Amino acid sequence: MSRPETAGFREFAALAGFKPSYVTELRKVGRLVLTDDGKRVRVAESLALIEQTRDPAKAGVAARHAATRAAAASTTTPSPAGDDSDAQDPPVDVTDPVQASHAGRRAKALADKAETDAKAADRDYRISLGELLEAAQVEQAARSAAVTFRGALENLPNTLAPQLSAMTDEGRIRVVLSEAFEHALEELARKFAGIARTEAA
Repeated sequence: MSRPETAGFREFAALAGFKPSYVTELRKVGRLVLTDDGKRVRVAESLALIEQTRDPAKAGVAARHAATRAAAASTTTPSPAGDDSDAQDPPVDVTDPVQASHAGRRAKALADKAETDAKAADRDYRISLGELLEAAQVEQAARSAAVTFRGALENLPNTLAPQLSAMTDEGRIRVVLSEAFEHALEELARKFAGIARTEAA
């Protein structure tokens, strides 16, 4: 089925397999290509832009450059009459070092926020795909697997002692020990595999 040329934000989220909240973050950090009225998403162009800026570091750099350009534009272009969006931010006098410094700090703050938002959106998206796990989940999974493995090792003497005490063949003893350790390692691997399947689901 061919994709439409444009789509609403929720419709685009469904088409791309994204959460609506992720599409909102993409819009905030400038990773969507919108129609002229800003109310719809250009599907093909937006998907291409998202792919090109998938690396959060690159998205942050792009956002920083955009914020810097916006700050530079504000130093020379006053707000149109009647525009309340910049009513509290009068044009910056570039000859005034205090105002120029303020504009620079503001541009950096905007760029840093855009980069942070981009990283958070990318992290949430990768978590939704099962590519990332929360640190607490990983810690809990590792602790559980370690407990299982330690329990298996501690149980080996009780399991193996009766078998080995009756053996005189050194080669056979090695085989029994190797099989016991291999079984313990397989149980550990199954534990991790089960955790991965659970988190991916």
